[in-house]
Formats: sequence, C-alpha cells, structure tokens
Amino acid sequence: MSALSELQQHLTRYWALPYHNDATLEAKLVEVQTWQRARLQRTHSELFEQPKNKPMADYFLTQLYGGGEFKLLAEQLERILPKAKKLERLAKETVLETGSLAIQAAILAIELDMHLAQWLVAQDLPVNEENILAAYQAIDESAERRVQINNLKDVCYRTDKYLNSFMLKKAFALAKGTAYRHNFQPMYDFIDAGFKAMKPLDSVGGFIEPFCKRELLIIDQIHAAGNEGKVAAFAVS
Repeated sequence: MSALSELQQHLTRYWALPYHNDATLEAKLVEVQTWQRARLQRTHSELFEQPKNKPMADYFLTQLYGGGEFKLLAEQLERILPKAKKLERLAKETVLETGSLAIQAAILAIELDMHLAQWLVAQDLPVNEENILAAYQAIDESAERRVQINNLKDVCYRTDKYLNSFMLKKAFALAKGTAYRHNFQPMYDFIDAGFKAMKPLDSVGGFIEPFCKRELLIIDQIHAAGNEGKVAAFAVS
C-alpha cells in the first residue's frame, strides 16, 4: 500500500471519530487536550526549555498533539488527496511514509484523549488532574498509550535519518515549488515543519529518549496497583 493510500485510511479513521458531530464531546476533548499540553510542558519543562529543543517541543505540542491546527491540516488533506498521485513523484516515498506515520500518531493521540473526554462527559465531571487520572484508570488504554509514544519515537528517528541524507534533503527542497503549485502545500509543510524542528537538535536521541522514558514511566505509575486516586502518578523525577 502506498504512503498516500495509508494516509487516506488514517484520515477516514479521523473523520469517523464521534466528537466531530457532538459539540459537548468536542468541547470536553478541547479541555482534555489543553490539560494534556500543560501537563507535558510541566513534566518536560527542563527538556523543553533548552534553547535547541524549543522548536521540537513546539512541534510536539502544536503538530503532533491534535488541536485546531491538526483539524485544519486534515481538512486540507481531505480535499487534495483524491488528486495527489503527483505528490508521490515529487517526494521520496520514504519521506511520505514518515509524514503519514506522523499524522497517524497525531490521530491516535486525539482518539485516546477523546476516550478520556467521553468518560468525563458520561460521569459529568470537569477536567482536572484527579478526574483525568480516574479516567485513565477506568478506561485502561495503557497498551495503546505505549504504542502512541513508540510511534512518536519512530517518527523522530525516521525524520532524523532524512535530515542526515544530503540527497533526500536536496530533493525535498527542490520539490517545494512544484508541491505548492499543485496545491500540496499542507502535506509538504507538515513534513517540512518536522525537519525544521529537528534541525537545531544536537541529537534526536537526546530529546526523544528522555521524553519517552518519562512518558512510559507515567503510564506505569498511573496503572500500578494501589495508585487509585493518587495524582502523584503524573509526577516523575
């Protein structure tokens, strides 16, 4: 299956999520995502605030963690994908596969947070740390959360691989004008944003490994026996 065919499948899954047709659920999801981004910034403040890491932190929080910007991207891609076969000739298939994987990771993050929002709506609870923890534990999607984190790691290492390939970088840069002329700007810019965010990093591993290690530890703490109601599960040292 081509990268664009896989991308179409991801978008079909995204538009099938029920919050698109449920204003109450959508509002609660926005609250959950806002809480999640604040929690991520708090948990990884030391890592995110290092000058060379700030572009990558911003990419995580705005591009790979849902929100209004992703919905706009999905709307644009939905319009252009039916006629996007030319895009596969403008950029390397492996680069498109990485872009598709990044979009899949973003959709999974939205879907998992939507499940938290659904539980909170059903229980008629506000979004706060105690209730988010209760939702995590009641739903218990720890395996899916681990997949989400591993997908983010995969996206980062794949993107880093292309950044270190002069030929791929050159081919991608040369494709920009043609991509824009054919209205493929959203997909091009999404992939390019990942390249630009990672470029200042001394090492992609120096960013993504501590990030994933902390996130996986939090998942373990949330679902550990005896941790019911202990909001300290979101804290790591």
